[in-house]
Amino acid sequence: MIQIGKLALGLMEVNCYFVRNTGSRECVVIDPGDRFKKIKNYIDENDLDVKAILLTHGHYDHIGQTKALKELTGAEIYIHALDKDKLVDPDKSLASFSFAKCEPAPADVLLQGGEVLHIAGMDIKVIHTPGHSSGGVCYIIENSIFCGDIIFCGGSYGRYDFYDGNFGELCDSVNKILSIPGNFDIYPGHGEPTSSQAERALNPLYKKV
Repeated sequence: MIQIGKLALGLMEVNCYFVRNTGSRECVVIDPGDRFKKIKNYIDENDLDVKAILLTHGHYDHIGQTKALKELTGAEIYIHALDKDKLVDPDKSLASFSFAKCEPAPADVLLQGGEVLHIAGMDIKVIHTPGHSSGGVCYIIENSIFCGDIIFCGGSYGRYDFYDGNFGELCDSVNKILSIPGNFDIYPGHGEPTSSQAERALNPLYKKV
């Protein structure tokens, strides 16, 4: 069984997740977006050994502390190949249009979608979910889906008006995730957790394609 820790970081209150097997020090960090001191304090206070940095997509609010976390832990950076340029280009990450500063942090592992990663004693399935960002992915660990900015609690979904957003792809991605059989806990990039069952009832994009 996995244990999930969460910090809501920065002005955008991006959710940074720390996922590990219960009783294990080894973990993955998903979307270290801001406030590195808080991230480091959480790691130190829980005596964590970070084995990988998993990025749901490359927008600045999700990647802002990627370089600092890699320097602290030595963990490899994972991102979909279509979003790799966002890690080094502030225009593509949208950092140029904000007050945020994102130090370049080139990816170590480029994902395509469909992989099953074996990290920190966990099997992590990667699902390509474009629409909010061309290289958006969801990570499925046991009965939990970390979905970035694809689905939000309460029947909401991510923006698609950025340069590589696409409403049709976003609809497809929402349906792809919510059509997975069973009831998963869904952990979004902002806001509170939700579930497959709740979003099938509430999300206006479900089965709209």
